[in-house]
Amino acid sequence: MTWTPPPTPPTGTRKPRPTGVAALRAARLRRRTWWLVGTLPVVLALLVLGVKLALLAPIAATGKDRYDGGDATTAADYFGIQRTLNVVEPWKAHYNHGTALARTEDSWALYDAITSLDRAYDLAENESPEERCMIQTNLSLAYEIQGDGDMAYADDKAAELALVEEAIAARDAGLPYDEEVLDPYGDGSEEPDPEELRQDVQDWYEYAEQEYATAEQIRGWPDCGESEQTPEQEQQDEAARQRLQDKQQQAQDSQPENQGGGDTQEGDGSEGDEQSEASGEEGSEGDQQSQAEREEQQRQEELEQQGSEARDEQERLEQEYRDLYGDQPGTGTDPGDGSGSGTKNW
Repeated sequence: MTWTPPPTPPTGTRKPRPTGVAALRAARLRRRTWWLVGTLPVVLALLVLGVKLALLAPIAATGKDRYDGGDATTAADYFGIQRTLNVVEPWKAHYNHGTALARTEDSWALYDAITSLDRAYDLAENESPEERCMIQTNLSLAYEIQGDGDMAYADDKAAELALVEEAIAARDAGLPYDEEVLDPYGDGSEEPDPEELRQDVQDWYEYAEQEYATAEQIRGWPDCGESEQTPEQEQQDEAARQRLQDKQQQAQDSQPENQGGGDTQEGDGSEGDEQSEASGEEGSEGDQQSQAEREEQQRQEELEQQGSEARDEQERLEQEYRDLYGDQPGTGTDPGDGSGSGTKNW
């Protein structure tokens, strides 16, 4: 008998399904494949998280070392890198980043510093009053430093204005004058306009006044009052408020529009004092207290208005910078997340 091979199935005929053990093995293989595919994103996320946590501590330590060594700019770069790393306490890197940038006292970096500290304050909503007080204090200091910079620039412009006015007056009187003041480029093409200079002086002193007002307003936020402060810290806070009030007054008095003024307020105050002294009634003390409360409330409303104007002006300047250069002002690094609040109030 000869062996005959089985017939070849016709083309297109479906292969019969495996049965029994083969079918179970195939089903198990499919389930395992889908399980691996489904859990792969979770595994990758955990892997990335592990890498972040592993890098968090050394980056934070390096940033703190740079900050303590006086290299605030490099420290800010390290703290900025951590913006995507810290998922546990994200406010800390924003705080460190903003504090380091503010310490550089660079005029453009201060915009990023304020943005970072603002963000830190928002993220620290559920933190202790002591931690929020740290952020509050440094945010106030950042605005104060910005006001100091604008005040110095206004002083320079005021000095330039005085020289220009003096030179023009001397020229008009036929007296010797410094020609370089009226012809800074030496080609006679452009003479400084005193009115434009005066407006610049006015504007920059107003900017400084608004920033000092915002800094004082932030000092009045409740966090530091709710925290456990030492008597020394309370004295420092009170001294800071008084310092900001003095700077506001200085910026206001330096404005060309207010030159030679300020007597009316003193007169009004003396008149009020005379009336209070003339009144011998027992209720006069309560009236004076109510008047003081109304004046304080009015002052706080003015501070809030000036603070709002300062923030609007900051946003306007940032937008102008972006329109010109297509980037955020400052160091170019966004505020970041980080670990450890190693930087301190300065």
